[in-house]
Amino acid sequence: MPSRRLTLRDLARVAGVHYTTVSLALRNDPRLPAATRERLQALARERGYVPDPMVVSLARYRSGLRPVEYQATLAWLTAFPTREAWRKVDIFREQHAGAEARARELGYALEPFWMTEPGMTPARASQILRTRNIAGLIVAPLPKAGGTLELDWHQFPSVAIGYSLASPAFHLVCAHQYRCVRLALRELKARNYRRIGLVMLRASDDRVDHNWLAGYLVEQYEGASRQRLKPLLLPAWDAAAFHAWREAARPDAIVTKLPQALPALRSAGVRIPEDLGLVLLSELHPGDHIAGVDENPRQVGAAAVDFVIGLRERHERGEPALPQRLMIDGVWIEGETVRPRVQAP
Repeated sequence: MPSRRLTLRDLARVAGVHYTTVSLALRNDPRLPAATRERLQALARERGYVPDPMVVSLARYRSGLRPVEYQATLAWLTAFPTREAWRKVDIFREQHAGAEARARELGYALEPFWMTEPGMTPARASQILRTRNIAGLIVAPLPKAGGTLELDWHQFPSVAIGYSLASPAFHLVCAHQYRCVRLALRELKARNYRRIGLVMLRASDDRVDHNWLAGYLVEQYEGASRQRLKPLLLPAWDAAAFHAWREAARPDAIVTKLPQALPALRSAGVRIPEDLGLVLLSELHPGDHIAGVDENPRQVGAAAVDFVIGLRERHERGEPALPQRLMIDGVWIEGETVRPRVQAP
């Protein structure tokens, strides 16, 4: 017969405290001294304590019947060269907005924390986060792919947004770029575009684990070989290289993350969408009337908050043995830069 599930009361008897003290410690409640929290958390790990999912569900249901009260504070970790540089990227701002809104709904505060502040060391950052009683960490996208961050991670539930953090390898939440680019190509094919090219910065594909390129190549492979175009991956935007590629490849549609492509085409006398269709991957702005795929960055941020709170409730901290990937699908945005879909006979 299966052994009986270990309970909070069991841990309390072993530790010689009231079971509510154990409950507060496992939630990292700042009302308890740090030493007490750490001792009881270590005991729970040693004894293999796992919360009863039915009890957790009941607690969530009951809390939903009451006004949301403050629970704890989460940290939004950034590592750009300056404190506010990440806010200059539309998609990063949207991810943060989605995370902040979701945290507020659940009774959490979300505080930005600049990891690369001058004079900041891993030990000092860890101490500051502990002193502020931070309950969980969301590692925001880093400036470049393959990034690393040092911290006393074992003390915090942690989730990364996107693939730019290479080490440590946390659970992550990201847009499903592979499916986003395939969605874009299928929408173009439904409008009788056949020679579809991909244009983007190499760094953009690097930071998403090459999912843009992978989706494009798979979708191209399923078409006729004579219509397959070699993608243009640029080190930086280069109008001359872009036009040289276009004249050689002769695409009838282009999928890109580079907003510079549209004015460059129009300046060259290319009629959009009469001569060439154009789809923008992410970075869409209302009123631009550009066809594209919305990566749903606000939903990505909200999902990261849900994920890290779930880790906190299960008392899971540090680098996981088997990281999980939660990918959010994008949605097609109709626009004037592609022709209408072909009506079925």
